[in-house]
Amino acid sequence: MITLEQISTNRGERNFHQVVEEFGESISRNDVLPGHYYALDVPIPNFNTQWIPNTIEEYKSNPDAYITNRQYYNLKPVGLSFYHDRWKDNCLMLDLKVIPPAYRSKVIITHLNLIEKNLDAISAFSEIVNFKERASMNLALYSITPSILEQATGLNLKYAISAFKMDRISSAKLIDWNNIGELPQANIDTRGLALANRLGDIAGLFEQFEIKQLS
Repeated sequence: MITLEQISTNRGERNFHQVVEEFGESISRNDVLPGHYYALDVPIPNFNTQWIPNTIEEYKSNPDAYITNRQYYNLKPVGLSFYHDRWKDNCLMLDLKVIPPAYRSKVIITHLNLIEKNLDAISAFSEIVNFKERASMNLALYSITPSILEQATGLNLKYAISAFKMDRISSAKLIDWNNIGELPQANIDTRGLALANRLGDIAGLFEQFEIKQLS
């Protein structure tokens, strides 16, 4: 069993941006595979926060006016890419930056324990098998879906999951398994994160995630 104490290499000393800069490995967006952790840059020309609804009711009243049905949009997400039928066209990502710190460690550690045998098979925490070599391996970690992780964690993760078209991703960095201990307790980072006007700040965003756990 993998524990936080075993893998943690960052207890708030570095935020997500610093982790990505120091440990992220640049890869082509065409090499983004499900089941791994990435940092993405998804620039949108002339981005306007008016494209973010204040409420779901506001979104439903005029969906074409908004870029998302949530109260945030992240141009620089960091998180886990899920498997789905069209994963080659769209990256479906659990964005760690919008999950409250109190929940984030649980999500990552639960995920690691789901795929522990695969991590052992690729020597994830020592002499790790090359990323491109792994692509040809038949590993269950490539098949993790949102519902699998939600069931394992007992959490409603939907509010933190977004889809990004692959052809809109300008750059991608892999946070590989030998550096995964940087993520569970990384300090809060709001770079690239745009919030609905009424949401206020990151605390308001975290509160929305917590509210979803009650429904």
